[in-house]
Amino acid sequence: MVTVVAHLDDDLLFIEPAISEHLRAGWCVTTVHLIGGANGANFAYVQKREEASRLAYARAAGVSNSWDESTIRIAGKPVFQLILKAQPRVRLLELRLPGGAVRGGRVPLALLWDQGAALTTYPMGGGELPAARYTRDSLSAVLRTILQDATRIATLNPDTVPFIEHPDHIYAARITRHVAQTLGRSLPIGYYVTYPTGTWPATLFGDEAQRKRDVAASYFSVDGNDFAHVFGEYQWDGNWILRNYVRNDTTLHKQQDFVALPSVLFNTGANQCLTSRGAGHQPALAPCDDMTAQQWTWLPRPAYPGNAHNAALVSASTGLCVGEHDGTLAEEPCEEWNASQRWTPWDFGLIFTPSRRCLGEENNRLHIRGCASLTTRYRWSAARPSWSTDLRLAGAMYGDVAGQGTPSAIYIQRRPDGPGFDVLVQTSILSKPDEPENWYANAIHFDSRATQPTCNAETLCFDSARYLVGDFNGDGRADLMVVTPRKGGSAFWLLKSNGNRFLAPTLWFQSDERIPADRAQQYIAYSTRESPNEKVLVAMQRPDKTVELWTVGANRAGHIEQTKVLDSARFKSGVQLLSLRSERKAFAPFIAIQSTDDKRRISVTPFFLDNGGWNTGAPLLLSSQFKRDSTRFASDAGTDMSIVIAVPHFAEPGGVDVWKWNLARPMSAPVLLAYLRDIRWQDATPAVLHDANSAALFFYERTDVPLTNTFFSAGKSALARYVFDRKELPATPMEVFPLPAVYSESLWLERLVQ
Repeated sequence: MVTVVAHLDDDLLFIEPAISEHLRAGWCVTTVHLIGGANGANFAYVQKREEASRLAYARAAGVSNSWDESTIRIAGKPVFQLILKAQPRVRLLELRLPGGAVRGGRVPLALLWDQGAALTTYPMGGGELPAARYTRDSLSAVLRTILQDATRIATLNPDTVPFIEHPDHIYAARITRHVAQTLGRSLPIGYYVTYPTGTWPATLFGDEAQRKRDVAASYFSVDGNDFAHVFGEYQWDGNWILRNYVRNDTTLHKQQDFVALPSVLFNTGANQCLTSRGAGHQPALAPCDDMTAQQWTWLPRPAYPGNAHNAALVSASTGLCVGEHDGTLAEEPCEEWNASQRWTPWDFGLIFTPSRRCLGEENNRLHIRGCASLTTRYRWSAARPSWSTDLRLAGAMYGDVAGQGTPSAIYIQRRPDGPGFDVLVQTSILSKPDEPENWYANAIHFDSRATQPTCNAETLCFDSARYLVGDFNGDGRADLMVVTPRKGGSAFWLLKSNGNRFLAPTLWFQSDERIPADRAQQYIAYSTRESPNEKVLVAMQRPDKTVELWTVGANRAGHIEQTKVLDSARFKSGVQLLSLRSERKAFAPFIAIQSTDDKRRISVTPFFLDNGGWNTGAPLLLSSQFKRDSTRFASDAGTDMSIVIAVPHFAEPGGVDVWKWNLARPMSAPVLLAYLRDIRWQDATPAVLHDANSAALFFYERTDVPLTNTFFSAGKSALARYVFDRKELPATPMEVFPLPAVYSESLWLERLVQ
């Protein structure tokens, strides 16, 4: 496998884990770094980045960081070669070309490829050998020699424009594709998307994610002496660890240097897509669907490489360009040199209009303003759903951890010093909440020079874990259960509550290989009237994309066991389970929420434990106004079989509509309780909580705060509380409680598929 990238971290952030996977499968892996250093840095920084890359690749191979270094000749040019001594199937080739600026400025690689410029590299060897000089032809010859023995090629995304992705990324990929197409044989080639994936749904979980964090953190422990951001989810490099997006092709598919690929422009503040309204009209924000009017292409415009305002925004439905005139937008015929049609698509989700201001959303309408102190309302994504609409993610959990008859909020916070987490608890949230406290600090030391993974079968790491709250030992206090992969199955670790802290984890149950963690769609705590000890219901994905149900809990003799209880082809792999409450004796109702076969409706199927057996009821259909990818559900635990439904309020000026549905009367329809203007659907998850005296609807939400231009998300968490009397809901919150947790750092994977 030959990987060709621009910079010495591109392979680790964007192509991994593909390189490590091929290495573990017995492949030889060669990685070519075209650029030395970055942004015209001195030679010492080039050497620093190469030192970091050596450490990262040794970590990925699981061997000591010892390399054979030499300067070899390839097609007549000197190339610095590194071969890992303990694993010689790993080879790094450093061309050390000068790099370009990430957000505008000179781009030497583009000048070489498009303008016929000649480039001089940094010195070779340890600095004692002279630099090389490259032209387009000589660079092509070197790459052709390297690629000629490849059986698979990986590179970055050639089919985009600056500065959605770094100009060096784009040109490294275009050059690689061009040279690979001259080899005259069919080779699989993968084009990996870089910066934009930070707003896209995570694709890596469990051990795969933890290993990638280890490798990247080892790199940044040298380059910048800071690995903390790699264990986060909102800062630049941390955004990309859990994401891996590739477009696979073949070298016999002849393509030009640039191929226009249309995509959506999804506003992460409004949860809507930019939509064409035709000639002479301004585009608008509208609910996302699959229509062509929401497809847009960034087309490059003639400009000196590295210049800003070098792309046209073109509607795929009309072929018209969007121009800006006196602060307003309109679709109009495209003119190549028209300055009012020259935009700057920017990495990290910002879009600069031709007037050098930022495009965003206010009150559900497009808005143009200066680019200081921007929130997510001015962040855009080229895919939906983005991080904020990924229905697999959960935030706060709730339970009576203090044993006082009233619920508390429990949330998991990533730690920046490694892959561990802290467990924070806020008690008495239905009355006057106490200040959140850290009930358990799960610090896991990260050793940048270790050869073994930081996370193993006995450690509880954030990305590998799933969480649920319940009274699993029957003492009247809710406990925290952490489920991790172990021994081919799922390990259930109990963090018992003593009323003011969670105790150290103990292994509550180890499943066999029939409940593997990587196929567990969802874990959910539930209770029966026969025992105060709560059990765990597990939805397991099957190879045929249906789901079977298992329970894990104590039998009549008190022994914890796993039992397969329901194998129903009705439940698909994307199902969401909710536990309800019923006053009926020996009746524990649940519902399974999923899309219908045609994806147009939401199906809700009740299933229940009745007289010792598990059965399913007839599926109920929600009306077509409830879309699966924009509807959130919460169980109303204080009533008999009711749920609360939260959907975006797309009409001006946004917010959330809250509905209630009593499933004890299956022929009834959901009833609209309230329109909550202050809640942003994409940044909030609902829960209905009760005690003996009161009830409230809570939203665990992200506050809409200014973000720096390298952050996609971040923001503090808050709990918004609304009085809830089962019949109506006030339109304004009773109170909003700021929390110390970072919102994006406290979102965890509740289920595998949405």
